[in-house]
Amino acid sequence: MRLRLASLTVVVLASLIAGCGGESVSTGPLLAPPPSGEGFQLTTGDFEVPAGNDVQACYFFKVKDLAERFGYRGDEPLILRRTEIAYKVGSHHMNIFRVRTILDLDPANGDVQVSMNGTGPCSFTQNWSDWPLIANNQEAGYFDWEYPEGVGNELLPDETIMLQSHYVNTTSQTTPNGARADVNLWTMPKSELKYPLGTLFATKQSIRICQSNPTPKFSGSCQINSPEPVRIIGANGHFHTRGKEFGMYLWDGKTPETPPESARFYTSLVWDEPPMLTSPELNVEVPPFGGLWYTCSYEWAPPKPSVGCAGLNKLDKEGELMTPDEALDCCYTFGNTVDSAEHCNNFVYYYPKQDDVNCY
Repeated sequence: MRLRLASLTVVVLASLIAGCGGESVSTGPLLAPPPSGEGFQLTTGDFEVPAGNDVQACYFFKVKDLAERFGYRGDEPLILRRTEIAYKVGSHHMNIFRVRTILDLDPANGDVQVSMNGTGPCSFTQNWSDWPLIANNQEAGYFDWEYPEGVGNELLPDETIMLQSHYVNTTSQTTPNGARADVNLWTMPKSELKYPLGTLFATKQSIRICQSNPTPKFSGSCQINSPEPVRIIGANGHFHTRGKEFGMYLWDGKTPETPPESARFYTSLVWDEPPMLTSPELNVEVPPFGGLWYTCSYEWAPPKPSVGCAGLNKLDKEGELMTPDEALDCCYTFGNTVDSAEHCNNFVYYYPKQDDVNCY
């Protein structure tokens, strides 16, 4: 039987987690939903993250169902103009994507799919590698961003979207009072849409932070192949506890090295509360056929006793990027679990949207 998320989110997620020692909690909404016909709400409902666990859950919604539930016609697109997010302490990240290529993470397998401690399809980035970004945030508390006038993100009636919630209750990060995320996506009439919003989600998956190379730095780039300038109006970087500095730079699309400091438009020096920069404060013009360059620098630290170098070496050996001549060296490699893996992810919002975008 296919699960109906609107009424069963709390029950389904609580029952899945309860098998690992948790109990459901219910403290109610963090946001009031938008008035009928002005927007719609996505929610995880309330749930508990058992001590010592890392919980990542994926929630699927059909745009047509959302439209009809929140006072719209089900056969017309929804044009997003504003994002409003609230979640409880302990959230490692919250992302929303459009579903595209289906690998192991398939909406047909349930409207709520939970991964515990890095196991299960909701934990593996390759399962949503070509799913366009809709919204994200990692800062605690409340986030509210209205796009510039005339900028909107169009969701089509036949699309499915996915909200991904990641909560951690370990030594690195704690979830003391239960977990919940609410998201309001406010809309505007299609007649007001002048500039379609474009988004980027890029990951540097070849990272290795090793005992013998404790302070590495990695970089990646994304080229926006537009003959006209585009404007970056939102940016956010993401790594885990070994991360020390995340930078984003304007890039000419040609030079094979990090741009000068004068081209930097984003910096994060913290892993757990990286800043989310948005318009009107962020409004950066990208030159024709240019793009952005991003860097992640790290400092190796001994793994938690529950993981140990043996645990890191096991993950390293099993990883697809490990080559036979590489020595196992207590390395953190790319992965979702906070205590045993690292990230180098960037999230960027720009307009007008372009179809030809390549990240390296």
